[in-house]
Amino acid sequence: QGQLYTPVSPFYAESGGQIGDSGKIAWQDGEAEVVTTQSENDIILHTVKVIKGELTPGQAISMTVEKGRRMETACNHTSTHLLQAALRQTLGEHVKQAGSLVGPERLRFDFTHFSGIKEMPLLREPDD
Repeated sequence: QGQLYTPVSPFYAESGGQIGDSGKIAWQDGEAEVVTTQSENDIILHTVKVIKGELTPGQAISMTVEKGRRMETACNHTSTHLLQAALRQTLGEHVKQAGSLVGPERLRFDFTHFSGIKEMPLLREPDD
């Protein structure tokens, strides 16, 4: 396992509470799994686990993002924006995002409010 830098990448790097992409990298006679993607000083680093072969500098590679995981993460990222809008509409404009964790299986949304919340009123009645 190690880190791989490429001058360009289709992978989204971990940022703002959203986890980085995962996927595959393939080359002649080899392949690796991209476990996660992070950014350091505007450089995208792919944490990779070589499955087969040996990856050497300058070698031509093919990079494939795990589409399903990215789409699920993107949906949860959008949900954080919708949740913030709903909280501000319901509790007041003073509500501010104070952190988040966004991944394919779930999201966590931290926010500031001047008191505890006992019950959230419905924005509209549910459809029957």
